[in-house]
Amino acid sequence: MAKKRINGRYLGQNIGEEAILLGTINRKSSNGKNIELLTTDGVQVNVTLNEALDINAEGYIEIHGTVQSKGTMSCNSFILFPTSMTAKFQTNQYNDLLTVLNVLGTKKWMVSESDCGY
Repeated sequence: MAKKRINGRYLGQNIGEEAILLGTINRKSSNGKNIELLTTDGVQVNVTLNEALDINAEGYIEIHGTVQSKGTMSCNSFILFPTSMTAKFQTNQYNDLLTVLNVLGTKKWMVSESDCGY
């Protein structure tokens, strides 16, 4: 099953589910295995990473993992984006896209009843 791309608004609806969450690093623990993430819609989420994050890491990070609660997520893997790549990132447009994706659900790309969608 494909992971659902969400922002902070949809955390409560996806508890126990695999998801992808994008945000910026607010704080890091001294061991680098826990971060406070600020999602693109301004929700603070505590994330437990599967491996230590570089102490100098900053900027946008995409978390792939399991939603534990409205405010926590466990990470299976992550992608840290360089600031040069995200300098012009439009959070409002991204959040609008997530609203559309989450409202339409898994049937959004179905051409016929027998199609499984994407």
